Amino acid sequence: MDKTEILFWKVFKNKFIFKEIFNQIHNNEWIEYDDPTKCNVNNRCKFGDTHSLQIMIKNDLLPLIKDKIKHDYDSIRYLFFKLSTLKYIEYKRKYKDEDYLEIIELFMKHRRDEFEITDLIEIAVISNSPDVIRLLVNEPYSVIIYPTTFEFAISNSNLETIKELVNLESINFKNYGIKLISEEFKRKSLSLAANRTNLKTTITEFIFNNPLLYSIPPPLSLINNQQSKNKRLKTYEALHSNLNNNNNNNNNNNNNNNNNNNNNNNNNNNNNNNNNNNNNNNNNNNNNDNNSYSGSDDNDNDNYNDNDNDNYNDIDSYHSDSDDDNEEIKYEYIKFKEFIELKSSNLLKSFMELDIVLSEAKPNFNSFLKMYHPYERLQIGIKIILKYENKIPDIKKREEILEEMNKIDRNNETGFNKLKELRKLVVIEFPNQYNFYFFYWKAYGEKIEKLGKVPIKKGLSENNMETLEYLLLEDDFLLNHETNTQQSDENLELSSYTINSDSEEENEVEDEEEDFLFSFEKFINSSNRFKKASVFDISNRYSDLLNSYLKAIKECNIEKLEEIDTNNPMFKLDVSRYHCFQLPNEKEDILKIWYYFNKHSFKQMIPNYHILTEFLSSVTNIIPPFELKFSNFKESLFRKLGTFLLHQLCIKNFNVLELLLNSSDNFNFINQIEQLPELIDQEKSLFSCGGELFQVDKKLYFQIIRIIELIMDKFNKLTKDQNNIENISTTTTTTTTTTTTTTTTTTTTTTTTTTTTTITTTYRLILNNLYDQLLRVKGLTIDQLEYVRSIIPENLFTNNSETYRIFFYLNIRSPKLTKYIIQRPGVIEHIKNPNMNFEDFYNTIGPITNEITGFDIRKYLNFDLFTYDYILGRESNQYSSSSSNSSDDGSKNNNKKYITQFDTILKELIKQLSFNICTNVSNRDRIVGGEDFFMASLNEDLKYSLDIVRKDLFWELLDWIQQYMIKNENLMKHQVYQFNSPYESLLPTGTIFSNVNKIKKELPSAEATATETATIESTILKIDDFEKPIPNESTTRVNWNSDKLIEPFKPISKLINSFKYSYEVMNSICKVMNVNEIQRFIQYNFFVSFFQNSIYKYSLFMNRDDLVSFLLNNYNIDVDFLLYHMGYSRYLEYKSIFENNFEKVKNFSNIKQKWYESCYLQFPSVLLNTFSEYICKEKNITKYNQFIQNDNLEIRKKVIKETIEILFDRFLSSKNDGYHDREEPNQKFSFILKNQNDKVLLIKSIIEQSDTQLYFSSALDQVLLKSKEDRKNNEINEPLIENLGNPFLKYFINGDIKTCNLILKYYPNQFKITTNSITKTLEMQNIHIIKYYYKVENCKNLINNFKNDNNLLKHLKNELSQHPIYKYRLTWL
Repeated sequence: MDKTEILFWKVFKNKFIFKEIFNQIHNNEWIEYDDPTKCNVNNRCKFGDTHSLQIMIKNDLLPLIKDKIKHDYDSIRYLFFKLSTLKYIEYKRKYKDEDYLEIIELFMKHRRDEFEITDLIEIAVISNSPDVIRLLVNEPYSVIIYPTTFEFAISNSNLETIKELVNLESINFKNYGIKLISEEFKRKSLSLAANRTNLKTTITEFIFNNPLLYSIPPPLSLINNQQSKNKRLKTYEALHSNLNNNNNNNNNNNNNNNNNNNNNNNNNNNNNNNNNNNNNNNNNNNNNDNNSYSGSDDNDNDNYNDNDNDNYNDIDSYHSDSDDDNEEIKYEYIKFKEFIELKSSNLLKSFMELDIVLSEAKPNFNSFLKMYHPYERLQIGIKIILKYENKIPDIKKREEILEEMNKIDRNNETGFNKLKELRKLVVIEFPNQYNFYFFYWKAYGEKIEKLGKVPIKKGLSENNMETLEYLLLEDDFLLNHETNTQQSDENLELSSYTINSDSEEENEVEDEEEDFLFSFEKFINSSNRFKKASVFDISNRYSDLLNSYLKAIKECNIEKLEEIDTNNPMFKLDVSRYHCFQLPNEKEDILKIWYYFNKHSFKQMIPNYHILTEFLSSVTNIIPPFELKFSNFKESLFRKLGTFLLHQLCIKNFNVLELLLNSSDNFNFINQIEQLPELIDQEKSLFSCGGELFQVDKKLYFQIIRIIELIMDKFNKLTKDQNNIENISTTTTTTTTTTTTTTTTTTTTTTTTTTTTTITTTYRLILNNLYDQLLRVKGLTIDQLEYVRSIIPENLFTNNSETYRIFFYLNIRSPKLTKYIIQRPGVIEHIKNPNMNFEDFYNTIGPITNEITGFDIRKYLNFDLFTYDYILGRESNQYSSSSSNSSDDGSKNNNKKYITQFDTILKELIKQLSFNICTNVSNRDRIVGGEDFFMASLNEDLKYSLDIVRKDLFWELLDWIQQYMIKNENLMKHQVYQFNSPYESLLPTGTIFSNVNKIKKELPSAEATATETATIESTILKIDDFEKPIPNESTTRVNWNSDKLIEPFKPISKLINSFKYSYEVMNSICKVMNVNEIQRFIQYNFFVSFFQNSIYKYSLFMNRDDLVSFLLNNYNIDVDFLLYHMGYSRYLEYKSIFENNFEKVKNFSNIKQKWYESCYLQFPSVLLNTFSEYICKEKNITKYNQFIQNDNLEIRKKVIKETIEILFDRFLSSKNDGYHDREEPNQKFSFILKNQNDKVLLIKSIIEQSDTQLYFSSALDQVLLKSKEDRKNNEINEPLIENLGNPFLKYFINGDIKTCNLILKYYPNQFKITTNSITKTLEMQNIHIIKYYYKVENCKNLINNFKNDNNLLKHLKNELSQHPIYKYRLTWL
């Protein structure tokens, strides 16, 4: 054994040293997080104190889970989400699928009763986890799939999950006899799918392509005719009862009408597609006469609604009478709104022809037809409008439009452009189609004379990006129109349509999944590889020639490319702007493709610059841009190379940007738009609503550096040449024109100089933009940043992004600093402000207004102080390197000391963004929507201090809070009554009682205390020093004359100014504080009522047995936790108190009794104050007027009695959390005392009258007596054993088996299962606990069980037979 090992074992076996080492490990933060949101109190948690499966799953602690298996619902959901097919989940996973599935198998094998506490299949469906479903449904676990879960999947889950459920349908039927694809399901499956909010088309198409999954409803025209028949029969019956003589005539007439209707229906079903539309129109008009639901005109619909409203319901869910077995099963039709949102031409056509779409009274088709729709889709769209639109009442006009459309379709002449003519028909006949005429004109360059002037584009975006793209394309657009006679319609369409088609999103193909997690990185070097296949691939819009060309690119068939280009000189890649290029697999082949297009100056793509960008992006995503170069620019691209460069910068396409800079030194920025600075800086977002920083991967650091170096190289060349600009310009002018005048020469020089200035200004804007993007790089070090600043001259930096740069400077210094900003109260409200440019993101480019809408950092941060040098300045900022490729590229840490200490920066942030606002901003509460900003801000400060493991800062903040409350006593809004406070509840047997015993005799008065402590710098009460406790009694109070008050109401409980700690702060305190620190914290709140109880409950929640024992040993704690269900499992809390302090809760029936007795004693001492507060509120003005009048004392007595009843109920409901008012700030008692003092004084004078005192006493006695009698009656009528509020039944209803068993262990044979609890448990869908206690061996400590209680068993069977989910399988009974 070597010396090191000997020393190790000596240390390890030394209990004191070993304990100190582990305390240091536990109390110190060893990890430097680069994400501010990860700095929190949950980072440091001992394995023994970790009871949450959820925490372990979220942090991928699979080895720990295997060692320690516990459960709860959210944990199961998180676990299943790890196996989700959603792309963003797959990206975030740390382990393989098999690892997570192994955890699920462990649960099912060893803890199935605890794990299967809910419908596991439903959670898997919600999580889109088909692998989990496959594991659970198959042997050996054979978990049941309920029909409701299957329907839920159709409405909400993704395609893979639905397919898995369909495949498992036979296994589910074999195991449980439950048919998922029943006739009932088939008759509503299409409606369920079409009614989805996402993946509507994908799922509907899947069902429609699988006939076994659906049943087609009867055509609506048939239903309408049937309803017309029924209505005429009702009319006939009415006539028959009144006009017997005409019986036969009426009967014959009805029969004739019915025959006619049936004949019409047969004709409708046999017609071809074109005639089908005409007949449908006729059906609609006929239906109007019969008051059936259809797309009729307004008057007919009004008549329908007035006369026969029930018809709508009949159509919406039609009963079939053709099959006796399925007589009661309804068909569900497709709603019109869902129908027109479908993206599949086949679905639209099929549903229309099947006549299963419910029409609307006023359908909106204004955006239904799009210029990018292919020919077939346009045809279908026109037919749909003609069928369902009610703005073309003339049947003849509809027939004319159909005939014109058929004529276009039949024309097969060479050169006839069917798509163009069909689009023209849309423009003429459907002028309300949104911007259709505008895009038609852009595509073909022709106006339609009968329509007159081309309308201005509606909804024109003010986004400068659109202006920049227009600059990029406008020359080619004009050129193409000038050479209209030399080009075919197809080429003209390509060149011009690309200019503005971008404003119509080609969304015919749905995204496979919704991206629930925003990631800024997807916007960097973005391309269509992130999207699904193009719409044109799906709709077969591409021509055979174009498809051959694309295939040749994919296969690197250069010969084929040359053949097509040679035979088709005007060939263009007329693909969607959303097209994703498929390139060869090998790098060599990609380079061949690159060289081919480079040789041809990319003429196949220009002027479709979106496609050019996409191609360049596709290549540079595989081959680094510094390995490529343009060798041959087409003239049109060369002229606007500068604009193209700026466009790539704006869309953050750094790959193409670097490629362009590598390829040319000549960038012409003459034609740039005036709003270029705003355009380049249109987005300066810091973080999202969830606190996620807008950062990019650290690998981008080197690319941004390369681009900055390229820009600086060009900038330096330009400024070096600029010294000779004037001489060069003069010489050039003289050479060109020998008779040039001095004036002309001067003008030329000015123009050239202006051009150069424009270029340098643009380069400066580009450099600043790149610098700002660099600040977003995740993990960027100060050394790397200093290198960048060393190559950019100081005079090139602008001050346009102060807030943005300050924020990321702070983040580079430490994410703990940006965490403070992110968590400011009101930040979310500011982000949600509609004036912000980016919804859900904090964008510093938004306007600064005088209006207060949340927390706007820019209003309160001192930019002059938070400079680069203040935040990141170090002892020496000299940097010698000049190249990012050198060994000294900024990644090396020079270990220089910062000029400004971390604490100095942090405390300045707290001062400016918290303290100063509390002290100096008069309307500060508007920042948090009218709530108390002081409370909100300091709570966040306290929580922040514990999140970053700075207890010293926590105590300093508490000192500041105490001082603020003393100095601004008139601003305090939160007051509590002083009774049952920590001071008053100290136990004489406790260890700390002797320290405070001497001050119990006499406390200083409130006034004396305030005066004495006004100059005290700190009010911290040391744990061993109780010499001067500060009750902090409010001077804003009612000064009652105790001599005029009778016994029940005096002494009046003192009102204490108190700081209301948030739930999060209390949780954090009880998680990280030790016993001594908890006592120190209690002393800050020594006179706040029930504060010791609050600490006790939070300690139980955090499973802090040490704190619980300390509190129980030193304070009189109200152990009433058994009375309340908190909405979560309290197993660990119960276990702790039962194992360590069971004597306090042994007699359960006495707990509630003691609680009520304490309420009866405490309520009178607060009654007079709460009464005065209550009737002074605006909403109780009537009671106030009745109370102050002297002419009718009976009314006053009534007001007193009614008000005391209300106040007592409120007192009971609020006592558990500490007595406080939940009213708006301007309705709190402190506000009333300051602003309605006259009313309060008048009430006081009346209450202090002797007769009024007697009224109060009498009313109080009556209220308390009634409460006691009601309790006794309740105990008789509903004894504790049957009360759903008893602890066992509360957790039984909520399905908590573990807690129920724990309660039964300590209270054997005191509880039973009741029929009411069975009903409630099934309502909560917690059948697992019923199944558990159905087994007699699990009911040993219960009074009854399902075997010896026949009524209970009968009730269970009856409830299950009627339950919508659990009725399917009752074999376990």
